Amino acid sequence: MPMDFYCKGFALSHSKSTMKVGTDAILVSALLPDIEPKNILDVGCGCGIIALCAAQRYSQAYVTAIDIDEDSIDEAQINFAASKFKERLTAINISLQDYAARADHKYDLIVSNPPFFENSLLSKHIKRNISRHNITLSLEDFAECTSSLLSSGGRIAIILPAQETSKFITIANEFHLFCESQKFVFDTANKPCKRIVSLLVKGNQPLQTDIENIIIRNQDLTKTKQYTDLVNHILL
Repeated sequence: MPMDFYCKGFALSHSKSTMKVGTDAILVSALLPDIEPKNILDVGCGCGIIALCAAQRYSQAYVTAIDIDEDSIDEAQINFAASKFKERLTAINISLQDYAARADHKYDLIVSNPPFFENSLLSKHIKRNISRHNITLSLEDFAECTSSLLSSGGRIAIILPAQETSKFITIANEFHLFCESQKFVFDTANKPCKRIVSLLVKGNQPLQTDIENIIIRNQDLTKTKQYTDLVNHILL
């Protein structure tokens, strides 16, 4: 089947998924931590872009991708089967809550571009609402479930709207998830930060958080060198 989006190591389709490939997924993929995970979980995988990037980044890792949307999982399975990483990729149509209740092993890394836009208006499209709002997955559920699925010292790489991030970090601390680093993402230098990529570690005590700003576009709306250098290993 024809592909809609091309990366350096693979191509994929995103026509069926509730959420198309966007900057948020690319940012999470580009900012994956310098570790050597064996098992990775992608929560709310959509078409599978982050899972594919993780499989490419970590050549020895097995990646499980989950999503509650059946069409998204169907498309992720097609994209996985077309990739050279297909033996290390699995897509399952299931909620995080149900998966956490039945999983029989731990993960070294959990990645997510999750559905948290608590204060934004709901659209008339039910499937899009589910993918973009916390209708079926609250911040509390996410923190509790991912903590139970992580191995000790395991990490979560997550992107959230700026207004939700501090709330999530507070909740996450209750489940022994502590913030190691945060990347504050700005569309341009003169606009407010709208989203933050956070890296959390499962442990027993708070960490010193490393903070960095990422500016995506120059004032003329061309991409900044900072952003292009960051995503160079992913995008053509």
